[in-house]
Parts: sequence; C-alpha cells; structure tokens
Amino acid sequence: MNIAILCFGIASIANVSGVEKVFVDMANQFVRQGAVVYSVWNDKPGVVPYYPFLDKVNQINLGFGKIQAPILYKVLREVAKGLHLNIKNRVDEYKTDRLCQALKKQLDLSQIDVIICYEFNSIMVANQISGGKIPVIAMCHNSVEDQIASLTPLQRKEASKVTAYQVLMPSFVDKAQKFLDTTIYYIPNVVKTIPDNLIADLSLYKKVYKIIMVGRVERHQKRPLIAIRAFLKIAARFSNWQLHFYGPITDSEYKKEIDEYIEAHDLQHQVIYGGITDSPLNVLHEADIFAFPSAYEGFSLALTEANSVGLPVVGFASAPSVNELIEDKVTGFLVVDEDDFARKLALLMDNKALRIQMGKAAREAMKKYSPDVVWGQWKALLQKVAHKRIDE
Repeated sequence: MNIAILCFGIASIANVSGVEKVFVDMANQFVRQGAVVYSVWNDKPGVVPYYPFLDKVNQINLGFGKIQAPILYKVLREVAKGLHLNIKNRVDEYKTDRLCQALKKQLDLSQIDVIICYEFNSIMVANQISGGKIPVIAMCHNSVEDQIASLTPLQRKEASKVTAYQVLMPSFVDKAQKFLDTTIYYIPNVVKTIPDNLIADLSLYKKVYKIIMVGRVERHQKRPLIAIRAFLKIAARFSNWQLHFYGPITDSEYKKEIDEYIEAHDLQHQVIYGGITDSPLNVLHEADIFAFPSAYEGFSLALTEANSVGLPVVGFASAPSVNELIEDKVTGFLVVDEDDFARKLALLMDNKALRIQMGKAAREAMKKYSPDVVWGQWKALLQKVAHKRIDE
C-alpha cells in the first residue's frame, strides 16, 4: 500500500510537540508494516525533524515556510469573521493552491492508495489533489470542541468530503457526527510499553518528592499556573515536596506571570521550571505524582506516558479526554476546581500507599492502548478505505 501523510498545520517539523511525534511515529510504523510512505509537510528549507524518520520513509518538505497571503485576502477574511459571513476564506484558498501546486510536482498521485490528513489545512489540500478519486482519512488531534466544532459551516462541508474521520476518544464519535457528514472512527494514540527500569518506584524513601508537569507553557489549554497556585495552598505543609514543570514556552507573557507569582510567594525552592526535556521518561521515572491542569485534550501523550510509568494523575473533570483517560479514584483524581486540585494533591502527598495503588492501576489501564492494538486498528481502517480508490 502507498500512503501519503500530510501535516501542514504545525509551526515547524523541528518542534518537540505531540502532533509532530505522532506524525513521525505513524510514518515509521507503516513502513515497518511494509507500506510505501510519503510524509509531507511545509517548513523552511533544510529544517531537520526533531523526531527521526526511518530511512525508508520518503520525506517531502515543500519548503515554503510560512506562506503569506495577499493583504486583501486577509482583510476580507477578517471582515467575514466580524460580520459572521459564510463565505469562502480566500487566505485558505491561496495557501491551499500553493501547497497543491508544489505537492503535485513532488508526488506521483497515480501511485497513492490513501491520503491521511493531520488537520484542516491538509484536508483542503487532500480534497483538491485527490479529486474524489483517492480515499482521504482525516485525523482530529485534539478535542472535537477545539478542532471540529470551531470550523465554519463551509469548512465543515469541506471536511465532510473525506472518506473517514478519525477521533481519539470513544465519546468524540457522537460529538463529531453532529458536525460532519462522513463516517467517524475511534482510534486512540499509541501508548508504548515502558521498560521496567523506567517504571517509577513509588515505594522509595526520598529526601525530596516530586510532582511533575509536562506540556507547553501557555494560558488557555495547558494552564500550568493553576497547578502551581494549587500547590502553593499546601506547600508549607509539605516542605520536602517540589513541583517541577517542563515544556516549550509558547506564551512568554504567561511565563513571566508564572515567574512573578513564584517569586512573590517565595516558592523558588519548591517550584522549578526545567525547560524542554529530551528525556521525559527519565523525568517521569524520578517523579511521584503527575499534575495535569489542561482545560481540554485530544489524547495527551504526556498524561498517558505518566500513567504508563506508574504515576497517579490529578486532572480536571471538565476537561474533554482527560476525564476519560483518568479513572477517578482509581488511576488518579478528577477535580472540579483549583481548591479541589490542592486537596487531591495533598491526599496523594500524604499517602504513599495510595500513590502506589493508583500508580499500578494507571499502568494497567494503558495496556489497551498498546502498539499492537492501536496499529492493528489503523491497519484495518486503511484496508477498509483503500479499495475505494477510483482509477481512470
């Protein structure tokens, strides 16, 4: 099978984020299964992917970098947004045309059996180059509210042209079906089996115990300051505990607000920013609790890696996906607000036996997302849609 995987919605292939990781992992896995894979993205020429592709993956960087549409198109787009007009987005059309022209020069579409799209930008390109003849699978990498409900009526119509739409949680199927007129499939992300030497040993006596957060430092989705404020409420009681947070800073003003908060409350010795980690499993291996204050997720790799290492997790009951990945009072706690977050952290910090019990349950819960299970689901979906290709 010949598969083209398109990912045009990322800032850079050199990023350390989850979508880029899944993009590379998927290409590598399909190659291992015997497929011919073309991984296609658009970045500045010469940019090297952060996550390494296997040699057999055909890598295509269209090389535009950020595509600048004519100013008139941008003005028309903003006017349409302001007036809530259901008209075509000329900026999207301009970028799609540029990407399609470049892609057609580098990829023999007559040899492609299936196109997989990583976001809406890629859907527009795939629909145009396929001409309805090549099956297209679209992926939703975050919550339905974030990535599908937010589409305009015209964009939903375009998204409904794909052969199949994949979502990451069982509850997302019905949610997505309310907005799209195509078949919706549930396939989660892969959670890799963790070697025994990287499993967190929560039974150890330590001079310093650690709560860990891993994710982008930004205000609207990841919200690390909420966990930091919750930790402040109990920090004086737990002088031998620290909160460490890791991840790229995508909102510098928010990071400044966090720094000022930590300094104002004299928490520098207990709340520590570790930057971007190249070895998240090693960081998690040294931890005792995972804090996850996200407002919403698709299928968090950070959360599921923490579970697979054997850490109990505290997250929000209102957060899509988080409220399905965490089994309340079994693999961690689902909380209702910041005060509840602090209470549940304290409960775990006070009770080593509870941490061990929940950590073991969290590891066990991740087995249903093993590589064999998830890639088996993808193989079945690809085989199901590939025969729908229409040859001249």
